[in-house]
Amino acid sequence: MDKKTSPKTLPIAVALGSLCALGPFATDMHVAAMPRMAGDLATTDATIQMSMMTYFVGFTLGQLFYGPASDRLGRKPVIYLALAIFLAASLGCILSATANQMLAFRFLQGIGGSIGMVIASAAIRDLFSGHAAAKLMSMVVLVLGLAPVIAPLAGSLILTFAEWRAIFVVMAALSVAVALIVATLLPETRMSELRATVKPGAALHWYGRLLVSRSFIPYAGALALAQGGFFAYIAGSSFALINVYGLSPITYSLVFALNSVGIGIGTQIAPRLAQQLGIRGVVKVSSLLYAAAGLALVGMELSGLGTVYSVCALLFVMVVGVGGIMPSCNVLAMEAHGAISGTAAALMGALGFGAGALGSFAIGVLDDGTALPMLSIIAIGGIATAVVAHLTFGPSHVAHEPEI
Repeated sequence: MDKKTSPKTLPIAVALGSLCALGPFATDMHVAAMPRMAGDLATTDATIQMSMMTYFVGFTLGQLFYGPASDRLGRKPVIYLALAIFLAASLGCILSATANQMLAFRFLQGIGGSIGMVIASAAIRDLFSGHAAAKLMSMVVLVLGLAPVIAPLAGSLILTFAEWRAIFVVMAALSVAVALIVATLLPETRMSELRATVKPGAALHWYGRLLVSRSFIPYAGALALAQGGFFAYIAGSSFALINVYGLSPITYSLVFALNSVGIGIGTQIAPRLAQQLGIRGVVKVSSLLYAAAGLALVGMELSGLGTVYSVCALLFVMVVGVGGIMPSCNVLAMEAHGAISGTAAALMGALGFGAGALGSFAIGVLDDGTALPMLSIIAIGGIATAVVAHLTFGPSHVAHEPEI
């Protein structure tokens, strides 16, 4: 669209940012409540941790569907479908009487919550390019960045005067609010003449091409490995810091929110470092920081020298590293695939959250009542990311790669 026909960016940023924020609210708002959920549902901590894994599995599968579907059907119909699924799943979580019911509804909630970044990337691409697109994306990320700070604090606040099911009531209400925001502020960005050009089976072809593309898979793979360790932190940190290190739910939520700020710091530092190191260089340095923090955490846990202060400090260092990795790998994976950006974004997101599901699953399987399983998976994720970045990325400064 040109400047004469392009809608105002602020309402669109609010709508897309709100849509994207639904996913972090679904993961971060209830983390402090997970120990209580285990008790009320008469199950183990490990089983409740699996609810994060089932959410990530749903999140992974949903992205693979929404990207191509929105290309063919339009953005807003697919958004409303996803929000309806999220609402129904949240109501199911409220009514869950067993752990298995909770796991099933969290899976469906993940399918609904996965709509955000895929649609945001596609809608921005529909409307703008170049500097205008980058500016709008930065506005969306600014709105999105509030969610990981607000969500855990809001969840802990709810727990002070209500039971954990009230958190899912709030999630259900949020999905309705987001639907109203989208209906009011977001125009349909996918033009009807473009929808007709998308063939139903094309997505599978491009997914296959991307999975063997040297200009995609190293960067998407590094991002997935980083997210595998990072989501192990999300799934296991409430049990580790509350049950093992003795933090209260409120204090834990403050630590979690502070670490979300750490991710933001890494994200903001990355573009500045890229001017000196190149984007690939930023990933290499950030992955070393991530790996070093993970190894130090495991070493302190095994030696018995870890304290709540040292563990929280190193977790902060770890998330700063993750903050440098995620946007940089995103840019690298997408730079040669502008013609199929929606499909590439969907596959990249699916790989990342698939790895997150595996990390969360491993937390549940390896649970031994200590923080070691979580810290070990964090360390493995950091080391694996560093290995991939240093062995496959090549020189930090390279010429622009052609589109496939």
